[in-house]
Amino acid sequence: MGGDGGTISSNRTYLRGAGKACHTADHPSNAAKRAKLEDTEQARLILTTCAISGAVLDLTPSKQHHGNNSCSGADLVVCPYGKLYKREEALEALLRRSQQINSSSNVTDALGSHVRGMKDLHPVRFYVTSAPSNGGNNNNNNGNGRGTMARYTATCPITSGEIGSGNVPSFVIVRSKNPKSKDKKKGSPSNDNDETDGIEFSPNVISERAIKEMGIEGLQSEYGPFEERNMIRLAPPKAGGVFEEIQRMWEARVEEEHVAKMQKKKYKKRKRGTTNEEVSAKTKSETKTSLPIVAAAASASIQGKKTSVADEARSNIQTKVANNAVLSSLFGGAGKKNQTEKEKRDALFTRNC
Repeated sequence: MGGDGGTISSNRTYLRGAGKACHTADHPSNAAKRAKLEDTEQARLILTTCAISGAVLDLTPSKQHHGNNSCSGADLVVCPYGKLYKREEALEALLRRSQQINSSSNVTDALGSHVRGMKDLHPVRFYVTSAPSNGGNNNNNNGNGRGTMARYTATCPITSGEIGSGNVPSFVIVRSKNPKSKDKKKGSPSNDNDETDGIEFSPNVISERAIKEMGIEGLQSEYGPFEERNMIRLAPPKAGGVFEEIQRMWEARVEEEHVAKMQKKKYKKRKRGTTNEEVSAKTKSETKTSLPIVAAAASASIQGKKTSVADEARSNIQTKVANNAVLSSLFGGAGKKNQTEKEKRDALFTRNC
């Protein structure tokens, strides 16, 4: 038409994104966006399903929560890596591990070697809000006359951010151990994760934004006592090295606890050895002290026996001398005092004749 030169539509100069790959899926910017979406989807999956069985977590409030209709009723626990488990599933997995019955290998792998026992699993209670599952209102009847079913989602009790979506970073508050629990008897069932004073029915999951706004000290009255180092990040993303940092910190903490436990055992063993040495030294000292006493008693007994034997022999000799006239004249010396040797010989000669 026209022959005015016009434009050629196939020329790449007029095509959007010509000569560039930013509009393609393999561009770095798009790859980062895709990774972020994958992390969000992975976080949403972790926050809504059990890490062992893969079953969807039921966040419907329980009637046992004393009228608290905003706290999730499911008995959930969280591991140090921010994964959620049903308590019953976690207990069964730990039991299989202790009995070394690997009938289902994925159970042990899903639980993870970082979980040493129930002491590493802490209770989770979400603050939940309800919304109609079909996107309509909350009326009991819709246009078709059918009742709508409420869908409960986990939200932050302070900022009202939807935690279950995976877009809101959130933390589980782990209360510090109650010192009074040390006074309980060893036979009574006790658990470090037990909550008392009515807080066991209160939500303990809040968003990162709420922590920054309120501060750790501001949260102590309602959620405490707790320490910042004991807070657990739910579904930490792998992008940016967040998960690797949490993993490194947990491994260092486990190693620290192991070293402290070994030092405590060595101290007890050393103390027990010191006590045994003291008892042994005391026994040896008592033995050394008693030996001279026993030796002296034995010596006195022997000396007494010797004295009695000598006295008896002396008495016998004196009796024989007294009964014999010759011996009496020679050794007696009772009747004749100051007798010379000549007189003694004469007397002996006379008696012999």
